[in-house]
Amino acid sequence: MRETSVYLMAEATGNEATRQLYKQKLQRYVWALYHIGMGEWDSETYHGHTFAPYLNLYDFAQDPQIKQLAQAALDWLSVAAAVKYYRGGWAGPVKRDYGRANVIFGSPAARTFWLYFGEISSNPDPSTDSLYLMTSSYRPPLAALFLARKQFPRPLELHASKPLYQNWLPGNDRQPGYWETTFFGETYQMGSIAATFADGDVAPFKLLAYNSRRGVDYLVANSRKRASWVQSGKNPGDQVGQFRNLLIWLRPADGTPFFFQLPKQAPLEKDGNIWFARLERTWLALYPLNLSEPEPLAIADQKLAAHYRQEQTYRAVTQGGGYAGFALEVGEAGIDGDYERFKASVRQKSHLDLSQLAQGSVRLQGNQGASLQLRHNPKNLLPILVRNGQPWDWSKQLALYASPAATAPPLSLGWKQGALTVKAGGRRFQSRYPNK
Repeated sequence: MRETSVYLMAEATGNEATRQLYKQKLQRYVWALYHIGMGEWDSETYHGHTFAPYLNLYDFAQDPQIKQLAQAALDWLSVAAAVKYYRGGWAGPVKRDYGRANVIFGSPAARTFWLYFGEISSNPDPSTDSLYLMTSSYRPPLAALFLARKQFPRPLELHASKPLYQNWLPGNDRQPGYWETTFFGETYQMGSIAATFADGDVAPFKLLAYNSRRGVDYLVANSRKRASWVQSGKNPGDQVGQFRNLLIWLRPADGTPFFFQLPKQAPLEKDGNIWFARLERTWLALYPLNLSEPEPLAIADQKLAAHYRQEQTYRAVTQGGGYAGFALEVGEAGIDGDYERFKASVRQKSHLDLSQLAQGSVRLQGNQGASLQLRHNPKNLLPILVRNGQPWDWSKQLALYASPAATAPPLSLGWKQGALTVKAGGRRFQSRYPNK
């Protein structure tokens, strides 16, 4: 925000030295977007706040190079928003998350980009950033619109690397700081993050599922020493791994509670050692690992309780020593049949191997045959994964966006390659930024 404003003021007042200085700053920022990513990546709060100043730059800069630069930034930011926007919700994982966005239109970014991406007819509280969208001549590429509306072949798994927040410091652009996995089903998207370190303002996991009445339903979870709701933070000890619709989360069983948020209309159903939940078209099978029985909580903060009035928070305490957490298998009608059929298939075909849980290793085989194994990494917080029998090498997952298993990936952007390609809804868009 500061750089765009200073540049425009310098240009308007004829301060050429300052204009050139801030032109270089803007060029470096847009270079980073296309080559290593955005330090404040996909923020549910700030993505729109970043987008709006570049609209100003696009509309008012007199230098044609800067106008072109602004368009490149806006195109990239639109595509990044399209990945996380889903029917008025803002998916995860994200940086700079404050734990108040886990409901339809709870995110300022979702309320901003709704103006472009829509799908839900009514936005009860448009963000102030929407004013910039309405008055600007810029429009996102049509491929980004269709990407936001998930008009590409699904199911699909997308891998995305994210940079360190202070990526401008020497050495901080040598490798990614975070690795994201997102799975797009026909009726939901589920995303999680992995990194070597804890990070207090990162939302590590979210699942958004189709709801015809209100747009989306949320499943969110996190650990926390003391809370009455699901707060953000990639916390010390937590390690999360994902393969398509399977997810495992482990941490030391030190008494730290887990918190889960689900719609009140989809209460947890205990069936043996599995907690099931039924969303409109999406089915959940959650396996507690050394957790106490889920206890419904009332959110203490009245304003927040009103915000989440249609959601239910549950608390389950880690216990037993060793390791604790949960495993999750997600199903949907088009693949697994109806909810009762999914439950029966999970009970009969899915298998959770806990023989090495005391050593920090869990393996989940889903009812469709796919498998995920997570071993808690004692050296740092980057989990050791085996996905469908294949060891997962984090060091090779550099691309900002990639879907290696897809025959027609909707989105690609290589690490320090500068070539963004989007294919969705029958449209193709490409934008390049040179590595200078």
